[in-house]
Amino acid sequence: MQQDKVHAQFAADVPANNAQLMASTQRPITEATLNEASGEPAWKSTPSWFIYGGRDLNIPPAALSFLANRADSKETVVVNGASHVVMISHPDAVVSVIEHAASTQ
Repeated sequence: MQQDKVHAQFAADVPANNAQLMASTQRPITEATLNEASGEPAWKSTPSWFIYGGRDLNIPPAALSFLANRADSKETVVVNGASHVVMISHPDAVVSVIEHAASTQ
């Protein structure tokens, strides 16, 4: 991703200095990432929990909702106003979903 676009496109809800760190430390995508088979999707056989940002500009929230529904998510949390990096901008919400998932296993 172009470094000058990371804050607005990828991490709009984090402080500018954090977005700049993300931009400057990102690594290029590898060919294997695009061409290597991933195998059977885990969501088909493993219970899933889902959290995403309501203002994700990289993956449309409607697509994320579709993915959560397709995976038969046990819990889906939409963090209103959160970007693609909800785990950085709203770590407490992410921890809450993880703890809830861990307690139901």
